[in-house]
Amino acid sequence: MIGISLGPEGDLIEHINSISEEFDFIEFGIGEHERPVEEIESEKVRKALEDKDFEITVHLPFKQPLSTSVPEINEGLLNYHERMMKFAKQLGAEKVVAHADMRYDDAEDEIEKLPEQIEKLDKLGEKHGVEVCFENLGQWRGLELFELGPLLEELNVSMCFDTGHAFSEAGQEETEEFLEEYSHLISHLHLTDTREGRDMHLPLGSSEIEFQPLIDRLEDFEGTWCMEIFTEDNDYQLLSKQKLEGWFNEA
Repeated sequence: MIGISLGPEGDLIEHINSISEEFDFIEFGIGEHERPVEEIESEKVRKALEDKDFEITVHLPFKQPLSTSVPEINEGLLNYHERMMKFAKQLGAEKVVAHADMRYDDAEDEIEKLPEQIEKLDKLGEKHGVEVCFENLGQWRGLELFELGPLLEELNVSMCFDTGHAFSEAGQEETEEFLEEYSHLISHLHLTDTREGRDMHLPLGSSEIEFQPLIDRLEDFEGTWCMEIFTEDNDYQLLSKQKLEGWFNEA
């Protein structure tokens, strides 16, 4: 399934209605910094999704980290993520994305707590019938790519692989190497083009990422493809979809 991510600005229902029905699903973020759930009219959202025949994935809060060095804060973060997860389930989501991140990117005690937080959040997902996909963040308060892969494999949890984050952190060659070794962990993809060292959410094929070698390493992938390109221009959205389908047919 190929879907598209909606940015945090603007009216959610209008956003949903503006997306081409050529897509299979949409994704949007919820939480304090994204769309506060208190402001989301659930019935109207479900009706809009039904009218467009869209499925849905939800991005859990990303302003708040998943791991700190303080047990009480970590417990509160899990409680908050669980509340957002339950709301996502009510909207119809069966898959959610969570940032595998810390409050500070160089704090050893927070890094040590991260595996436990990932494991606990994954179990909360199982409890509520939602698959949690943990996203690579790279230099933005996350583990390095080749540290995160082995950790997620050891914990036996799902991954959301973000092409922009990976390329910004590691470049083209190491991104390809990662997919060669760890693509079996990936259940959800965030597809976005960018320039090295930046996270720009550009349409696919418009900047520096070479997508064909990445798609070649995902030829057996059976999860969800989400284009995280922050544009409301339908032409750019559909062109990115066409490019993705073209690369996949060449794989």
